Amino acid sequence: MSSKTKDAIVSAYLELIEREEFDRITVTDLVEMCDISRQTFYYHFDDIDQMLRYAFDAETRQICSHTQADNWTDYSEGYINFFTKYDTLMRKALYSQSFVLVYNLISASFTKCLYLYFERKKGEAFAAARTTEFLVALLSGAFTSLVVSEIQKESSNYREIFTRLDTALLGYTL
Repeated sequence: MSSKTKDAIVSAYLELIEREEFDRITVTDLVEMCDISRQTFYYHFDDIDQMLRYAFDAETRQICSHTQADNWTDYSEGYINFFTKYDTLMRKALYSQSFVLVYNLISASFTKCLYLYFERKKGEAFAAARTTEFLVALLSGAFTSLVVSEIQKESSNYREIFTRLDTALLGYTL
């Protein structure tokens, strides 16, 4: 029941973001759209930022759980779907007070999946190595910056950007 309610709130948010500015969506808007009480919203989330963290984390978990052990292309397909689904949210976040939050959520998602990828590809010892921490931070920052650059365009071609990222990452990890 709990995750169904949370997911319904996230879906309502994604629907509202199509027609409202990022910073204008309120808890009142969400509870009215979901036909739930404010208490129900606050039972699940402290605020809209926490709801966004939940949404990005849920998408990241789905990407990580639906991939082949060491196949980065599977991760890319997951991210293409994720960023396509959240495209309007991320575009509107660029011009909002919450830009840093969304940027950090994208970066955290990449960081989690990159660690998992390296662990599956190179083994636990490699994933725990200090150089891996640096490499993951570098790649996550680069990936996040490239995605944000793509979002700034009039229309985003996530497939194209992930093809370029795949080529760079797979060339390094082979």
